[in-house]
Amino acid sequence: MTKLCMILTGGIIFIPAIAWAEEAPVSELAFVLNTFSFLIMGILVMWMAAGFGMLEAGLVRSKNTATICLKIFLCSGLQVSFFICSVTT
Repeated sequence: MTKLCMILTGGIIFIPAIAWAEEAPVSELAFVLNTFSFLIMGILVMWMAAGFGMLEAGLVRSKNTATICLKIFLCSGLQVSFFICSVTT
């Protein structure tokens, strides 16, 4: 078991060093994967904001729930606009 852990740890530590040693040209695949991961992470941030909105709405009085939801919608709108500006530039 300890040999397996040592092999996995060594692989985790040294594989990126081998990859950094090579100078590979930036391919179209790398661009597509970077764009896709950027999009997925943005979606995860939007879901995180929705979760925090639900948490905040559950922690405040019922009369303040609409204010909290409005704040979350405005923040989400800003996030989308920043995302669109970053993708188009």
